[in-house]
Order: sequence, then structure tokens, then C-alpha cells
Amino acid sequence: MVLAELVLNELEGGGGGTNRGGRTAKGNGVPITTYAVLGMLSFGDELSGYDLLKGIQGSVAYFWSPAKSHVYAELRRLLRLGWATERAVEQDARPDKRVYRITHRGRTALRAWLADPGVEPDTYRSPLLLKLFFGAEADRETLVTRVKDYREAARAQLAEFRAIERRIAGDRDALFPSLTLRAGLAHTRAAERWADDVLRTLEEESR
Repeated sequence: MVLAELVLNELEGGGGGTNRGGRTAKGNGVPITTYAVLGMLSFGDELSGYDLLKGIQGSVAYFWSPAKSHVYAELRRLLRLGWATERAVEQDARPDKRVYRITHRGRTALRAWLADPGVEPDTYRSPLLLKLFFGAEADRETLVTRVKDYREAARAQLAEFRAIERRIAGDRDALFPSLTLRAGLAHTRAAERWADDVLRTLEEESR
């Protein structure tokens, strides 16, 4: 299934977002990252920790990126809450592994969180914007180089997103992931246009 390819097999190292593992869902004190891991479990029958990490890297890490250690900590939390089950799987050529499955109670909790009307504002941190803000103290050519690097990174990420867009085109099971993909496409296109505009402005100011 193309959705499984999107979630479990694609694009290692994506994202770059701020880790928000410490933020909690309104009212119950459960970290939002718990629900992110729980939601990933809802995609598969049984998933190992490795499967989850790989799936996160190729999907939600673009906008919600937990550390590897947080993923395993959240799996333990899900077990304590009764939102997931765990079992050991013996393997002949590899070390034994543990796989996890969402429970009925876990799916109920996930749906309750999705129904919560509270939506926190997005947070954003950018070392480039911070340096640009204090750009009067910086070497102009160095700033230009940094902005060009940023533009190239945006173009590379845009190419990744377009590749995913082609891969999931027409897959009805990928409807909701495709909606988040649209946000990624919009953000990266805007980032590229912004970088072009900044470079034109800096060039004009240097004349």
C-alpha cells in the first residue's frame, strides 16, 4: 500500500522541526508526542520501535520530530496507560525484537485527542532569521551565502515533497497525510520565494 510506503519507508532524516515532546495535550497531562506515537501505531497491525522511528522520519517528523529516546519512552508510557500491547518476536538471523499494537482503549484515547477543540499555535525557531535580524553587524557576503544555502535546502526539501506527492497521487488511503504534505509544499515554496526576495534586496542595497 502506498500509505505504508509513505509512513514506513521514506526519507530518512527529514523534518528539522523543534522537538515538542514536553508539550502536553490540554487537560490530561499526556505529552502530545504520546499521541503522535499512538497515531503511528494506528497505521499498522504490529510495529517494532524501529518501524515506528522509520515511519516518523518519513512522515510526521517534518512537523513534529521527537528524539529517538522519546519514542521508546512513549512506547513504555502507552503500555502503562493500556493504550498499546507488547509482545516479543523471535528472529532466526537477527536479535529478537518487540512489537507493539494499539489497543481499543488506545484508539479511543487517540480519537478523543483528535476531537479536542484546543489547538496550540505553531512554534518556530530559525538560526538564520536570528542572524539576519542582527545582520547589521555581519559581513554582507557571509549573509548572502547563508541565505543561498537556505534556498538550496528549501529546494531540496521541495523536491522530496514533490516525490512523495507523485508517489501517493490517487491513493485514497493517503488523503489525510496528503493534506499535511500540502502544508509542507506551501511552506517550502514560500521559503524559496522569501530567499529569492532577500537576495534581491541585499543585492540592491549593496549597489
